[in-house]
Amino acid sequence: MINVITGSLLFFIVGSVFFSALFIVYSMVENEKKAAIRMILVTVFLLILGAALIFVGAPFVFQITLLVFILVALSVVLFRFGNKSITFPVPKKQFDERDVMFSRAALKPDIKNFKDYYAMRPQNLQVDNAFRKLPGLLNANTKYYNRYIFSAANATFSAVNLLQPLTEQKTQESNDKSINADEATLFLKKWVEKLGVHSVGFTHLQSHHLYSHIGRGKKYGDAVELNHKFAIAFTVEMSHESLSYAPQGPVVMESSQQYLNAGTIAVQIAEFIRNLGFEARAHIDANYRVICPLVAQDAGLGTIGRMGLLMTPKLGARVRVAVVTTNMELVTTSPKEIDSSVVRFCEICKKCAVNCPSNAISFNSGKTKLGWQLWKISHEKCYTYWCKIGTDCGRCITVCPYSHPNNFIHNTIRWMIKRNPVNRWLALKLDNYFYGTKPALIPLKKWTG
Repeated sequence: MINVITGSLLFFIVGSVFFSALFIVYSMVENEKKAAIRMILVTVFLLILGAALIFVGAPFVFQITLLVFILVALSVVLFRFGNKSITFPVPKKQFDERDVMFSRAALKPDIKNFKDYYAMRPQNLQVDNAFRKLPGLLNANTKYYNRYIFSAANATFSAVNLLQPLTEQKTQESNDKSINADEATLFLKKWVEKLGVHSVGFTHLQSHHLYSHIGRGKKYGDAVELNHKFAIAFTVEMSHESLSYAPQGPVVMESSQQYLNAGTIAVQIAEFIRNLGFEARAHIDANYRVICPLVAQDAGLGTIGRMGLLMTPKLGARVRVAVVTTNMELVTTSPKEIDSSVVRFCEICKKCAVNCPSNAISFNSGKTKLGWQLWKISHEKCYTYWCKIGTDCGRCITVCPYSHPNNFIHNTIRWMIKRNPVNRWLALKLDNYFYGTKPALIPLKKWTG
């Protein structure tokens, strides 16, 4: 007859086997065969342990020791500690969009803006001339050139360009501007979720959200003037499957598609607000007046992590972000503090830095003598690598433990990460075990050519 100690151990083992079986099924669906095989090995060990307890028996001391170990481990997993709040300093200066790599890449030697910019930033001329000698993003003769994929991505970016005139339009005349902020905010939230966004938030527009000067388009070099009081930030999901091929072609095809989807929704939101008689501007790819990740962080959508991108709670950086600014009154969702568990996990993880092909991501600690600082990547190294391979890489996003699909298994791990530093260390070790410290590239499917 099974005693209480043995029964308790079998209960935990059966539960672990059930979780392992779910992990195996999810891994096969996600095409993570390595993870599935490694979990099968773990499951076999658990089954052998359970069989030994039932049919062979084990010394009482061993059973007691094992049960105590399991209970202590569970207590550590469940207990919340080591999550002191983190505050990033508010930027004292606005960032100049002319310094963005896309703005610099658009400069041509025969135009006045080229001379003006490098007179202002002479230190950037040498590194920029280096990437200009390379084939360039979505061009032939790059490492991952693919005729069909690159043509599809270029077509999608062309569609994004068609949206540009719609970002700023005339506000409709309205005699009734008595908007209820609660009703308007709730409607916007539910509507944009229906349109397909992953998350949406609302915040007060602040000076550090704005670029100081315009870096692209006909108004290049003009000071940014935006008197709106509120900002609506939202994210759209990028396909886990498509990004799993990073840095190969499918990643830029998916990236461009979600820029288009985000841009379309942003234009719809802005037009909706203008129809109500209020000013609104959509901030979409190649036409920003704000720094979207900063706005999104202050709207409560996530935290900026080691790779310099917005880390959302359930998708990591596997999102695209767009913003709409307006003077229509809204109810803000700004958090009292950022999710410190994400930053603390980035602090120990460094998986994006390890896998970055261009060595653009810092291995340094985010914690300094003066407090926590946002990590800064080398945009020059990153973009130069893009010009060699022809895609926008995305390797850092792919290998990030937060970027796994939004399902029960991975959400359980994310929940653990939020609890305490022991879980964060354990989650990193498990991610490296199941998926590898340096995951191998996945061969392209035949239909891509």
